[in-house]
Amino acid sequence: MSIYIMLALLLSPEAPYQPDFLLDTPLELSGSPNYGAQDPQYTDCVELLITDLESGREGARTWAHDGGGAPAIHCLAIADLAAGYPRLAAVRLAELAEQPAAGEADVRAMIYAQAALAWLDAENPDLAVSAAESAVMINANAGDLHIISAKAYFAAGQLEKTVEAIERAETHGAVSAEGFLLSARAHKALGRNTDAGSVLVRALQLDPFNLDALVLRGDLIQAGVAIRADYQPVTQKQD
Repeated sequence: MSIYIMLALLLSPEAPYQPDFLLDTPLELSGSPNYGAQDPQYTDCVELLITDLESGREGARTWAHDGGGAPAIHCLAIADLAAGYPRLAAVRLAELAEQPAAGEADVRAMIYAQAALAWLDAENPDLAVSAAESAVMINANAGDLHIISAKAYFAAGQLEKTVEAIERAETHGAVSAEGFLLSARAHKALGRNTDAGSVLVRALQLDPFNLDALVLRGDLIQAGVAIRADYQPVTQKQD
């Protein structure tokens, strides 16, 4: 299955899984739009994208043009992303999130977060940050939205904000090995190797076989940070 189909499934409330870049964040959090429950045509629209992308995208476009409302626009955004047009998908999602008809506040926040992920796929981190911040502004208590914000901040080179976003995510109950890894990378880039090691240990405790974390562990050890093989808290380090 292509990466675009995986990304499309990510945006669907019926998605059974998501790609790694979501940083282990469960999909059904913070009010993911359950448009399938509102309109069975939405489920049919998404399923057709999987079996016949070209026909499904055309069907979604027609449905949206004929007044299908928020479910149709959301499906069309999925279709755009699956077809390799992440910028168009991001624009549609951001515009949808601005509309009260998209759903309750938590639903609109998650759609903004989905727009942020689409902007990241389009390699536009600045707009990803804007969308992610809009999501958090609406629903600041959703930890998973802070993880998505951290992803956007890191891509935009805003390293301190990356660390702060992961801390807020944990405060609101979103704990992720990939999130801690992202924070560790930000600390390292800021020259704080000791802090990077401490955060990385938490990532490895959650996922001892994470290859990216193991590579970073090796880099930090070479830099003089003592990280125990059993991934207990760092007690001796040298920046």
